[in-house]
Amino acid sequence: MRDYRDVVAALDKIGIDVDPVEFSRLYGYRFNNAWAALKENRVKKYVFKPSSRVLWVVVGKGREYLIYPEAGFCSCDDFYFGVIDGRVVLCYHLIARKLAEVLGCFDVVEEDDRLYMSLMEEWREVKALKYEVLNAELASPRIFGTRCPREKGEGSFV
Repeated sequence: MRDYRDVVAALDKIGIDVDPVEFSRLYGYRFNNAWAALKENRVKKYVFKPSSRVLWVVVGKGREYLIYPEAGFCSCDDFYFGVIDGRVVLCYHLIARKLAEVLGCFDVVEEDDRLYMSLMEEWREVKALKYEVLNAELASPRIFGTRCPREKGEGSFV
């Protein structure tokens, strides 16, 4: 399972008529990271009971990222700085979630509805804390420079 034939089957089910090698070429490391997330069982479908509310989460390198498939949204930085800016079409978390759904390769985590708000606060808190630090760094004065190589391979900032 989860080899070349699985990628072909997944892409076919999604309706993408392209060879997996070509798909990998198009999405580069994002496709490779998405495939690794599937192989490592890092795609989670949270189902809250009794409401049957569903949240998708992909466990990334440093934290868990919320996925809203209907909106094509992910809470990762690549989405904010790559997808929204138009530099890339998808982050690897969105690719991983779609492939996982099509292949049925995801963990289902059932939780009580009472935990929904606390989990959402936890996921949001990490993001808010990160941007608090980023905003503080942007507010502090900086000296910008360019790294220039020297003759012996050393570098300096000028």
